[in-house]
Amino acid sequence: MAAYRSLRAVPLFRRKPAEHRAPQPGPFVVEAVAHVRNGVAVPRPHGWDRVESEVVLLPEHGARIEGIETYSHVIIVFVLDMAADAPEKPEALTLASGRRYGIFATRSQLRPNHLGVSAVRLLARDGLVLRVRGLDAIDGTAVIDIKPYLPAYDAWPEAAIPPAG
Repeated sequence: MAAYRSLRAVPLFRRKPAEHRAPQPGPFVVEAVAHVRNGVAVPRPHGWDRVESEVVLLPEHGARIEGIETYSHVIIVFVLDMAADAPEKPEALTLASGRRYGIFATRSQLRPNHLGVSAVRLLARDGLVLRVRGLDAIDGTAVIDIKPYLPAYDAWPEAAIPPAG
C-alpha cells in the first residue's frame, strides 16, 4: 500500500495553473486508433441499440487496451466523417417534438467538429478486436479514443432532459 501511495503522489504531468495557460487556437490533429466493422453502410436515426460492431485497433495500440475486457461498458469516441460533407452546418435544429434546440443541445451528426461519443456494452475482447453493442457508427468509421465507462463519473441518475412532447 505504501508503494501505491507514493505512486499516487507523483503527478503524471505538470501543468501551469489555468490563469497562465494560453487558449488553444486553431485546428489540431488527432489520429485514428481503430476502425469500426459492422456492415452498416448508411447512417440512421434509430436501431443502434441492436447493432453489434467490432472496434478493430491498429497493432501499435494493442498494449493500450490491456485490461479493458474487465469492464462491462466502454466509451467510444469516433469521427462522423460522412457528416463533414453535409451541405448544411446548422446552428440549431427543430426536433420531432417541435422544439428548436441549438446543435450542441442535440445528438445530431451535423456538429462543427463531427465527433461522436457513445457509451456501449463491451461484449468481448479478442486480441485487437473489441466486440460491442450499441455503437452508432457506420462501417469503416475511424475511432480516435476508447475509455472505460465508470459509473461514478459517467452516470448521473439525477440528470434531466426536456420532455418529449
